[in-house]
Amino acid sequence: MKRQKLNRAFTLIEVLVTIVILAIGILTVIRIYPKGFVSLRLSAEYATAQRLARGEIERLQNQASDLPEQILAVQYLYQNIGGNWTLVIVSDPDSRQDDLGPGGNEILENGNIVINNPGGPDTEIFYRYYNDANRFRRVIGEGGTIPAPRPVGIYFGGLRTLNFGPIVDDANLLLVYGPAMDGRRNFRDPGDPIRNFEQWQFRHDEDNGQIWLPGVQGRAVNYKVNFSYWANDPVYGYRKVDVIDAILTVTETPNAGNPREALFDVGNNEVYPFDMRAVAGNPADWIELVDFSVECNRLFDRLPDAAVFSGSYPYEYKVLSPTLGMILFNPAGYNFYERRRGGRVPLTAQINYDVYNWHILRDDFRGDRGVLNLGPRPTLHKLPLDQLKSFDAIENDRRRHRGLDFPIPDGLGGFTTTQDVLLVDLDTGGVVLPFVDPTNPALGRSYKVDYLRGTIALAGPGASDVELSQAGLTILPVGTGQAAITGVNPAGRNFRVFYQAQNDWAVQVFKAPSRFSVTYGLPLSVGQAYAWNPVDNIGLPTRIYFPPSDVGSKVAVREVWYRDGANVLRVIRDQDFQIRPIIGGDPFPIPNYGFIDLRDIDPTATSLDYASYGYAIRGISGTSLRARVIWNAATKDDLAGDGPAQIAERLRLHEYWTQQWRTVAVETYLTRRDSN
Repeated sequence: MKRQKLNRAFTLIEVLVTIVILAIGILTVIRIYPKGFVSLRLSAEYATAQRLARGEIERLQNQASDLPEQILAVQYLYQNIGGNWTLVIVSDPDSRQDDLGPGGNEILENGNIVINNPGGPDTEIFYRYYNDANRFRRVIGEGGTIPAPRPVGIYFGGLRTLNFGPIVDDANLLLVYGPAMDGRRNFRDPGDPIRNFEQWQFRHDEDNGQIWLPGVQGRAVNYKVNFSYWANDPVYGYRKVDVIDAILTVTETPNAGNPREALFDVGNNEVYPFDMRAVAGNPADWIELVDFSVECNRLFDRLPDAAVFSGSYPYEYKVLSPTLGMILFNPAGYNFYERRRGGRVPLTAQINYDVYNWHILRDDFRGDRGVLNLGPRPTLHKLPLDQLKSFDAIENDRRRHRGLDFPIPDGLGGFTTTQDVLLVDLDTGGVVLPFVDPTNPALGRSYKVDYLRGTIALAGPGASDVELSQAGLTILPVGTGQAAITGVNPAGRNFRVFYQAQNDWAVQVFKAPSRFSVTYGLPLSVGQAYAWNPVDNIGLPTRIYFPPSDVGSKVAVREVWYRDGANVLRVIRDQDFQIRPIIGGDPFPIPNYGFIDLRDIDPTATSLDYASYGYAIRGISGTSLRARVIWNAATKDDLAGDGPAQIAERLRLHEYWTQQWRTVAVETYLTRRDSN
């Protein structure tokens, strides 16, 4: 007789008891070692931050020829322009790079910062756009030679993609301009016209405070002008004041009373001057223009998408995509040369713009050809961060996430601002629509986002996910009037993802000014350095001082003459310094300023020397390019109400939350050397 085999197994009760015992043990270990787990999480976050910062530096090093001249701190304020109070964004040299608080003095219950308007109702700005990383976002002078023209969708021209998109698409902030024009001195009575001259020149008359700019028949020509004037300030005394990015127009039909428009008399071929005191707003403490301080650049004209580029006027461009920062130049500019005193030079274009939001992260990748040929698997890309923000989810400030919050084509003829992840096809500059047919979502998605793991899967022939279309992607090219491209295979194509991550991760870039002008008066403006001198005798005789916004940056000094303790004349050439903050007890009246000190190189230095050669310093240039990653895992507390007490308490809570930011920075040396 055959014996029956016994089958031994665990009962369900035994399994459940084992699970309970293991769970209790694991929880006990976690309670015993909480700091260890927190330390592991922080270590992982710091490692991720270092990868992000290094990746940004490597990306910019590959585009070194197009780097901006500087990146500035900004502030919102109202200015009286032509009799109207207008909200503008201007540079703020008094903001420090380590200041991660809000830009305003009050935050309302709705999360907005109030900007006071002396001439009408105040304006409210969402605090995230004027807070932490977004305090430094004005990019100056990015660009170079006009790119070679090529087809871009239905367009044709020289395409340049800016380094730090998305950008603020505002005509007052986005300035595209040519190289510096040649200035020549001309003395005339106030208001006298002169004969129209070469298009790359301007005339200046410091004695009467006026300049002339060339006109073009049948066209209003705009110029970007910087200049300085001497003022008798009631606080600082005799000092230099800088006017930056004043937009002046030469036209055949100027508006009467507008000091920023001047007449081009076509019949007599004469141009009339600008009164620079009026351009500066008729300041009461005006004395005179600073000699040779006027700098002029011709602005390029922005055309609508549907307009045709001129064949004879190369100073034109279109904005194809503010999301990507895609600027398309007139193809006539590629082979255009301007005359200068040194001969003919190729036309160049530089761009000033504002970064929309440093918290919008971007990641470039290429559709994997191999995976698509292996079988039923979609192209899958892992983003550097997990836990992506999704629209309407609760953030750590207890508010609902608003999405990327800039206009994105929806494929239905309109735009949406609530999309939380944006995929862009870099080959066409077009937006990849979330659904292959926006009118019929049942046909499947072009891509699918896993917000928890930070992955993005693309539709295509190998897609097995039921939500993804096997027909491929649908791409809406940039510009107006273009039909969507359907059935696009992602294999081998280049893409860029825009997204935001929980804990408010941001990757931002600091660029020290390429050139500092040495001044001998206070306060300091953007790109200025104050050198101690025996007349003012402010500060220490061995120091050069810089605005608060440059503290932490590195600079190179080409030449500086000084005396040592034995009164021997000495010189330091091509020396690097780091701008340090002033600490308590320093004999300087404005403690927020930064400085470099000759004694760091030569401890025997006692004083800058002006007497031997008529100057002490020549050539100060910024050398540092720094990528900084910030994030904040703390929960931000808030309270209801907009009374004075509630606003004060809300600012206190915000300041406490600001102290929880964690930062990682990676720095390198990239320099544009200019003579000064």
